[in-house]
Amino acid sequence: MEKTEVKSILKLLDDPDERVFEGIKNIIVENFGDFSGELTRRAYSTDCGDIEKYRIAEVAQLSISRIFLNEFRNYTAKLSPEPSLLAGTVMIEKITDNTFDAYEFSHYMRELSRKVWIRLGDNTGLETLGIIREIFESENIIADDKGSSMLNGIFSREMKTIQKSLIHLLFLIVCQENGINVRPILIPYKRGYKIETGYVNLQLAKDSNIPSKYGAIFAIDDNLQVKRDARILLGKPLPYYNYLRKWQTDRCAEMQVEPNRYPGYYSVIMEKINEVLVKNIKY
Repeated sequence: MEKTEVKSILKLLDDPDERVFEGIKNIIVENFGDFSGELTRRAYSTDCGDIEKYRIAEVAQLSISRIFLNEFRNYTAKLSPEPSLLAGTVMIEKITDNTFDAYEFSHYMRELSRKVWIRLGDNTGLETLGIIREIFESENIIADDKGSSMLNGIFSREMKTIQKSLIHLLFLIVCQENGINVRPILIPYKRGYKIETGYVNLQLAKDSNIPSKYGAIFAIDDNLQVKRDARILLGKPLPYYNYLRKWQTDRCAEMQVEPNRYPGYYSVIMEKINEVLVKNIKY
């Protein structure tokens, strides 16, 4: 759709006649990719009135819900092979951030995975963990002392602080891309369950006489260091995409901390995404 046509349609957003809005709403929803950037700019504009803000939120919510529901149903339906964690990450980030470069991120993660693959050889789980950690440090994917992750050029071209769950997400993507037995594991706690990132190998657990029902041998902390706990041996392996729910919750929390960086309707979108994740991703 031409830019002039997009702007002409958006001029009608503040028309007081609801019938006018109903006439353009479906056009915007059906072609949301063409409108999203301009909608974001208008939402930030000081000239954007209450009627227009409300309507922008409505069309954005309708559009994102439709896009996400369709993509997510197709995504989770791919049972064999297991859905790609990289694809799921791109899908959510692309919807929640219109500045996100999906191609650049996907290319970077595949190159990162290739660097790990070149060095893997016949290493054991512990040695593999050390190799990935070294490569992450060389790429400036590190955790700081404040409990956040400093990422250089991955989700932004500038250094910025992001939720620590992103380190685990990147770690799991690299592991899945290389067929390494590290995945989300569901660990029982007194007040329910907790998702952690752990090394899983049932045969190795049996051979080593480790009493692990599902093959969870050790977990990884926020600095990618080995963490051992008796409860980890009860950890049940989960599909990779289960971790999207934890990461997406942290992304939503990040938006709430810095509300001025995001249009108001983004929080509505994130809540909708979380609702779909909770409904479709089961333990």
